[in-house]
Amino acid sequence: MGLALPDDASAGPELAAEYAAAREREGRVMAILRALGPRAEVVRAFLELADAVLYGPAALGRRERELLALATSEANGADYSAGVHATLLSELGDAGEHDEALRAFARRLTLAPAEAEDAVAALQAHLSDPEVYDAVAVVGLLNLATRSALATGITVEDDLP
Repeated sequence: MGLALPDDASAGPELAAEYAAAREREGRVMAILRALGPRAEVVRAFLELADAVLYGPAALGRRERELLALATSEANGADYSAGVHATLLSELGDAGEHDEALRAFARRLTLAPAEAEDAVAALQAHLSDPEVYDAVAVVGLLNLATRSALATGITVEDDLP
């Protein structure tokens, strides 16, 4: 038996407010928010970090950040996250010059974290230091998200309307 995902019936007032805000933004409560558990402050902090890392101003382009999110999700075998990020990436345009280096970095940092310094050095051959910092942030965020998704076994059917 897995973890019971919070829902509208089990959410306390603060989490219910986060779910209401998600419905305003997205038209639904994405399952990843439910996978973060019953603490509203965790959901809120995750959303703020995701907004900054994936969507905010950055040295690394929006498309490249989405590519890193997808590669990290795939490396973790997280189908829910991979599906979400594949859809978003498809909306952002064609292949970029550094795609393979970004994919390799996401895979290596995810699957072999002890090789992080070497992974960073390899990426620095293609990107500026501020862009590499952005890449590190994306992979770190997505490892949190994908591990939460995997631990709870969420699927798109777990999104709440």
